[in-house]
Amino acid sequence: MPFQPDYDVHADRRPYTLAGRSEDGRRVGALVLHGFMGSPLSSRPLAHYLNDRGLFVHCPLLPGHGSYPGALRGASRRSWLAEAEEGFRLAREQCDDLFLIGHSMGNVLAAHVALKFGGVRGVAMLAPVIDVPDPRLRYVKYARFFMPWYYPHKSKRESMQHLVRERVLDFDPTIDFDSPEFQAQLPHVSRVPISGMHEMVSTIEQGRKLWPRLDVPVRIHAGEDDTAAPPDNARQIYALLPGKDKELTVYPRVGHELMRPFEPIHATVWESIATFIETHVTTPQPAKM
Repeated sequence: MPFQPDYDVHADRRPYTLAGRSEDGRRVGALVLHGFMGSPLSSRPLAHYLNDRGLFVHCPLLPGHGSYPGALRGASRRSWLAEAEEGFRLAREQCDDLFLIGHSMGNVLAAHVALKFGGVRGVAMLAPVIDVPDPRLRYVKYARFFMPWYYPHKSKRESMQHLVRERVLDFDPTIDFDSPEFQAQLPHVSRVPISGMHEMVSTIEQGRKLWPRLDVPVRIHAGEDDTAAPPDNARQIYALLPGKDKELTVYPRVGHELMRPFEPIHATVWESIATFIETHVTTPQPAKM
């Protein structure tokens, strides 16, 4: 059964399924898998763009996601993999040709289901990860035993302060972030469970075992200014992929959310993904006379 959150999730962050239409006797679709602390919200506009072209599109909600990061407490890597598998089975039933679209950590989940189930026509990767952006994250496997929460708003790194503000306002744009009232709430709404960070790191580590086995057509899109998944991640993954049908594009002056409408490059990324799918659809066989 699909994951059913026991915490509040706004409607636009819930899973979505967009029915497609048959083209020349083939049903074509995409399974979209979001990343750590993300949600289906980030890919909805892209999904509607692809759906307008006739594609079936499905995006599940990973356990612990869709709300403030505190909901990640108790979520596990296994539950994320299980939800990706559930989403794959749902999409597979609706499609003759199935493509995968992953964002950030979601690319590891995409590689997992592609290798476990097979039959994937191609994978479009957005801001993929092969290592953590901060080496200190490698120690969360120890810190989780004595430090339950990480408070990113206390970080002295400007990039982290910017990320906290960005994530909070993305969750609720009406918030007056700098008001004294909200600043008093900030430690609670922005805190991240160390256990969830450990599961994220473990997922990324699992991906390093998958990339050398992922022999399907792949298109990788990354931003040169991405601090969450620096572009060297994409370059390393590209080098590890064994297939010949692979391409890597790194966009200058672009960050982590390269497929979202507020990022000017999004139109180019959307068109590239659509073209990739359209050129890798199975050619229908002529009927025998």
